[in-house]
Amino acid sequence: MKIKGEEHMNKIQTATLRLAQASDGNPVTTTLTVILFYVLINMLFYVIEKLFFGGQFVHVFDVFLAMAAIAYSTYAVYWCAIYNSTKE
Repeated sequence: MKIKGEEHMNKIQTATLRLAQASDGNPVTTTLTVILFYVLINMLFYVIEKLFFGGQFVHVFDVFLAMAAIAYSTYAVYWCAIYNSTKE
């Protein structure tokens, strides 16, 4: 499915549109997908710190990573609305 102006979209817009298409425009599914990726990234950070450094670091920027995940979830819901409005 093509969306008007899709050829002029940047990479983040295109990836978010593909996420909306993969979830068939369901905002709950896209939000859960973004949350799952956030949890998996945090688990990856924990495993790397534990394996290579023997302990955990103080995570000052975790708040910003969480805010970025929330913002991207909101953006994904927006693209679900666009996808649903152009669905035929």
